[in-house]
Amino acid sequence: MRSYNIYDDIADSYGRAHARWLRFAGGEAQCAFEGAVTALLRPDVRLLDVACGTGTVARRLLKGLESRANLVLLDASQKMLDCCHDIPAQRVIGCMKNLPFRDDSFDLLTCAWGLETLDDPYPALSEFVRVTRCGGHVCIVFCADRQPRSIADRMLRHRISQTGRGSFLVDGKMRELAMTAGARRVQSLHCSGSAAAMILHI
Repeated sequence: MRSYNIYDDIADSYGRAHARWLRFAGGEAQCAFEGAVTALLRPDVRLLDVACGTGTVARRLLKGLESRANLVLLDASQKMLDCCHDIPAQRVIGCMKNLPFRDDSFDLLTCAWGLETLDDPYPALSEFVRVTRCGGHVCIVFCADRQPRSIADRMLRHRISQTGRGSFLVDGKMRELAMTAGARRVQSLHCSGSAAAMILHI
C-alpha cells in the first residue's frame, strides 16, 4: 500500500495557495529561477522536473521551446501528477531522495519549492547531481530563512511552518550542501524576500 502523502490531500487547492505565496513572498525568486532555466533550455534537452506539483512551471517552460523537450515530471504525489495529464511528458511517481534514474540521465534538472519539504535536503541534492550529466545544470528555488518583506510574507511563513508543508532553508548552508554533493560551482541568483534561487553547475 502506498504511504500517505499530504500533497494528495491538497492537490486541488495547491494552485491557489501557491499563487498567494508567489504574490507576497516568492515571486521574485520564481522569476529568477524561470529566467535561468529558460536561458539553459535547448531543443531536445533532456529535462527532469523534480517535485513538479501540478505542472505550472513545466507548462511555462515548454512555451519557450519551439520543439518538444524530452521532459520527465516526477512527484511523490499521484494526485499532483494527475494534474499534469495535459503536459507532453513522461510522468513518474517517486521520491527526490532516491531518484529512479541512471547516472548522467539528464542535461537539466529543475526543482521548484520541493527541497524545503524535506527534513534534510542533502540526499536529494546528491541525487540531483548524480542524475545530471557533467556539464549540465540543476536549477532550484526554495523557501529561504531571510527577513520577511511584509506582514503578508511573515504570515505566509508562519502558516507554511505550522502546517508542516516546509521549512525555511539557509542560503549559505544550501551552497555548502550542494558543493559537498558534487556540484562544480553554485551560482546564487539575485532575489530578495523569503525565497532563494540557485544554479548548480555540474
